[in-house]
Amino acid sequence: MTQIQMTRRVVFSAALIVPHETNPDSARFGYSGHNYTLDVGVMGKVDPRTGIVVNIKEIDQIVRRAVLEKLDGKLINGETGPIGRCRGTSELVLEKIHEMLEDQLPDSVSLTALRLESTQLDVNEWLSETGAVASRANSRSGETLVTRVYEFAASHRLNSPHLSDHENVELFGKCNHCNGHGHNYVLEVTVSGKIDENTGVVISIEQLDAIVNAEIIDRYDHRHLNMDIPEFFDVIPSSEIVTRTIWDRIEPQLRQNARLYRVILRETARNFFEYYGKD
Repeated sequence: MTQIQMTRRVVFSAALIVPHETNPDSARFGYSGHNYTLDVGVMGKVDPRTGIVVNIKEIDQIVRRAVLEKLDGKLINGETGPIGRCRGTSELVLEKIHEMLEDQLPDSVSLTALRLESTQLDVNEWLSETGAVASRANSRSGETLVTRVYEFAASHRLNSPHLSDHENVELFGKCNHCNGHGHNYVLEVTVSGKIDENTGVVISIEQLDAIVNAEIIDRYDHRHLNMDIPEFFDVIPSSEIVTRTIWDRIEPQLRQNARLYRVILRETARNFFEYYGKD
């Protein structure tokens, strides 16, 4: 019987001790607090007697007992913190949450995905080998996913040289207007990798921001893609093509531990496009 993944969302607030930003090896520390959103994904077979994978109340109770009672409203690292004297990074918090949950679930389901959102711009994920998402994308078992969100505004015109003027209007409608049209794009870039033991992160936010800003945001923001951006001079800059091009520009810039996992380009609130690479 086909297995189904079910996700339960909980929220909690917690504080972290973090090294001084300008000198990670310094003895000086600061504090960082977040209202976290945690998604817990479990997978199992549908019970023919009940029509469900698992009682959602049971999962909720386990998450609250194993995680929230230990983390919610607390300073969670440091000498007396529930996750010990680790660096105050979201990647390590997610790793500890995985340890808290992995042996607590009922035998009928397995833990397949964790997603920890510290802000709307920063998300970390863990996927198991059998996770629904891991099975269709270039992720390796047990790696952590780090997502960073960006915004840029740009205009484009959808017009194919292979079609007649009438056919272009029929296919693209208002998007074929001769002067183009614009979008406030939201770009989500997800990187996959193992947590570095020395830094506590998969990739530094500063490094990822520098790559994405140089390759995408600074080049595309407030530009007409057809007329201002060389890689779109000879192609139709549809959001599908733009998404794939963003991947092709960012992927070679990543080094060492971090690999590009996914690019999502949100064109409007109702239209978004995902790309996981050629493989």
